[in-house]
Amino acid sequence: MFLTLFSLIRNMNVSFVCLQDPPLFPGSPLRAPGFQCYVSNVFGFKKRVATYVNLSLAKDFNYLCFSPTVDVLRLVLSRNDGRPVLGGFDIFSLINAYNRQVDGVNTVKAADLFTDNLHPSLVVGDLNVHTLYMDPTRNKSNTERRKGEQYCRVAGLQGFAIINEHGVYTRTPDNINDRPSVIDYTLANRQLADFVKTWRTNIPHTGSDHTAIVTSITSAPYVTARPSPNWGKIIWKVEGKQNAVIEEEVKKLMDSMVNNEQRTSVKWTRETEPESAVDDFDLNLSLLIHTIKKHALMKRPCRWLKPWWTPELTQLRKNFTCAARKAKMNPALTQDAKEKNKAYQSNVKRAKAAHWRTFLKNAKQNDIWTAHQFTKKRLGVMVPGGNAHVSAVSLNE
Repeated sequence: MFLTLFSLIRNMNVSFVCLQDPPLFPGSPLRAPGFQCYVSNVFGFKKRVATYVNLSLAKDFNYLCFSPTVDVLRLVLSRNDGRPVLGGFDIFSLINAYNRQVDGVNTVKAADLFTDNLHPSLVVGDLNVHTLYMDPTRNKSNTERRKGEQYCRVAGLQGFAIINEHGVYTRTPDNINDRPSVIDYTLANRQLADFVKTWRTNIPHTGSDHTAIVTSITSAPYVTARPSPNWGKIIWKVEGKQNAVIEEEVKKLMDSMVNNEQRTSVKWTRETEPESAVDDFDLNLSLLIHTIKKHALMKRPCRWLKPWWTPELTQLRKNFTCAARKAKMNPALTQDAKEKNKAYQSNVKRAKAAHWRTFLKNAKQNDIWTAHQFTKKRLGVMVPGGNAHVSAVSLNE
């Protein structure tokens, strides 16, 4: 599982890998090429959590690592040159936790895990609690419900919010008699909320009953575009003729006088008042936009929206995920799941290619630089121990 995970993320430009209950040999976490490992080092106790940091960050960042308990590891980052890490904040905290249950009692207290930080902080780990918000279909006992509510309440009071995708299971037991659950959480405080771009679990299976989670954080605040009119979807013609409704409303707008009474309409600039021409133009344009705007559908983009996505891909993904769940319970259906996955992945590639061809066909003058950014050759991150060099000689050149 350990080698599979780091093999999958080799080309994903991952900065941090947080593991709970990591494999030990002999008594120390395994090494990963291109990463430096920090562990919860409490004398006399087994190492329960480990955070792997990409070596490409070592030259630019300083790290302060400390373990308040054996099940919690806090990593505080700051730049060597004193520049901000995220936005205007000088430091960033990454908290890795493994909330075990020993004799029915959780080893990590909510008050020790969630603290009121004035800088961006991210809490990740196996919290081993169940919440109604993330798993509403689960029949929870009173004890499970109270524990989950306690952690959510303390996290909310300290400004932390769960960024897991609603209803996505993070643990799928190997035993078909056990039910899947959501016990692995990612929480960001209010200072970090605007920098979180995506949260996803769509990387290949690593062999563990826990799902690998990938959280993307940007160095600048990630702002989702606001809803706006889709001007291209306006129905200007009906059965080959001009839309009578739009034509009538524009005609009424152009009438400046009705029954000798002034109404809200376009304003004509008088020859004696040429200085008001700019203001009159802005008013007329605003009136025209508001008249046409109500006939346009609204675009409501989200951070996970893909311009190349189609309803057909949605159905293919549903078919694949359904087949994958059935194959997990019945190995005889594995081949069917592989075929549906192959069909889904091939259609994704075709949809991306079709979208790219359409973009190039309709590209304008300034779009050539966008195309250049997508097509130029990118060099991979070259770190000692990685696969960028075939020998030590090439590494030193």
